[in-house]
Amino acid sequence: MKHAPLLPLVAKIIAAVLISSSILPAQQTQRIDEKELMTWADRGDADAQFEIGLRKITGEGVKKNVEEGIKFIEKAAKQKHLRAQHVMGTLYEDGVGVKQDLAKAAEWYRTSAELGFALSQHSLGALYEEGKGVKKDPAKAAEWFKKAADQGYMQSQTAYAAKLERGDGVAKSSSKAALWYLKAAQQDFVPAMTRLANLYYTGQGVPVDYRRAGAWYRRAARSDDPWAANNLAWFLATCPEDSLHNGESAVLLARRALKLLAEVVQSDEQPYAMIDTMAAALARNGEFKEAELWQKRCIALFKEDKEKDLPPEERQKLQEEFDARLKLYQKSTPFAEPDPKGEEGAEPLPQDTILQDEGLPETKPKKTTPKSGRGTVV
Repeated sequence: MKHAPLLPLVAKIIAAVLISSSILPAQQTQRIDEKELMTWADRGDADAQFEIGLRKITGEGVKKNVEEGIKFIEKAAKQKHLRAQHVMGTLYEDGVGVKQDLAKAAEWYRTSAELGFALSQHSLGALYEEGKGVKKDPAKAAEWFKKAADQGYMQSQTAYAAKLERGDGVAKSSSKAALWYLKAAQQDFVPAMTRLANLYYTGQGVPVDYRRAGAWYRRAARSDDPWAANNLAWFLATCPEDSLHNGESAVLLARRALKLLAEVVQSDEQPYAMIDTMAAALARNGEFKEAELWQKRCIALFKEDKEKDLPPEERQKLQEEFDARLKLYQKSTPFAEPDPKGEEGAEPLPQDTILQDEGLPETKPKKTTPKSGRGTVV
């Protein structure tokens, strides 16, 4: 099953996520008394310093003054105000109001991370993951992700699961990865839903279970994530289990993925992977001429692709798969993926209640007999 890169694995906690929050409840933000808040801030109250600092940086409810806002944030941070320390880290990481300094960002993250602040633990882990401001260290990245994951922070649960899945900085364990993905997926974190679905689809860490895979893909696709819609479209068009095919829905979802990419992500790009999905969906819906045109477009885009980090052997493999699908569509034959081998000894996750939650019948993983014309996993 193809899917978008797992961006949350190395994604930093950007300043906007935290800056958009406030100490005060949302309904009280319009009634803030700036003078009173300043009085408390001047008296050394860390919460007030943090609050007025954020407001001056964003201009929310007060006159915007980034430089003055940063001074208040730093005052709070020096009083061990964990959120203020984290914000200082994001400011230095992004170069907002200060000169970008990844080493200082790491220092600020570390101060609150060592005091148990999950967001800073995740951000510090991401810096170790990327080797920014600190020496790249997959093991330390895993360590910090795990600390935040243990506190229920879903981005870190997903990042730690991905490292377990790959065996990157930690002993490889697909089964443990599946469990951590499940923890984050049950918090409605879309990337975790997608990765968990993919494990069910390929039988890594859990038994092959197309119905659970489909249920998680569907839940993820209810979001505005274009790749989530694309993944479900691909699943409905190419799943090895024939009974789960739905060409009409696949076409609608493939179109939605491209629309979301343009409207939500605001990208004019049309990734060859999404075009490939559209072709597969059209073929599954019996629209073979249209599928042929979209597949040719996919191949053209792939040849124009400028990805420098795609290994030559992988590029060659994808080219062969795209060409093979085109030949299928030219013969009025839809594409379906082969049954995966699955991981020997994989155990189910009793904590996974996705089928009950979605009102679907409980079924055991179903094996199907491979049919002619089936391609390979992308």
